[in-house]
Amino acid sequence: MGIDIISPWGVPLLNTLILLTSGITVTKAHHALLKNQSKTVVINLDFTLILALLFTKLQLLEYTESSFIISDSVYGSLFFLMTGFHGLHVIIGTLFLFVCIVRYDAGHFTRYYHIGFEAAIWYWHFVDVVWILLFICLYWWGGNLTILIFKF
Repeated sequence: MGIDIISPWGVPLLNTLILLTSGITVTKAHHALLKNQSKTVVINLDFTLILALLFTKLQLLEYTESSFIISDSVYGSLFFLMTGFHGLHVIIGTLFLFVCIVRYDAGHFTRYYHIGFEAAIWYWHFVDVVWILLFICLYWWGGNLTILIFKF
């Protein structure tokens, strides 16, 4: 009670679109690698990294502008815990993709041998799916999440 929940239709929706777009661009980079289209691989990986950094920046902005803090009820605790862990995974995924760009530029990945790149792509899609769940649970359902938790 007394917490102004962040509207899902502002920054959270924008962040959802950013992450979904980054999932598309990283997949395009993978398909380009399989077709030996070097320039397309680099462009799509670079764009994916830019989107990842933009997501992180918007998430930090949302933290600084929220009307509640981690110690404000169960909702505040869950919100910052869940989005914080997700943000940590986004940062790890961003570093993972950055290493892939460096390795690709160094010639470590070929059309047939790119397991590290595949792992980064799978990890990034995991980050996407988790965000969709967070968007639904924390932003869309909002404060009703705490009611659902205590019913079980």
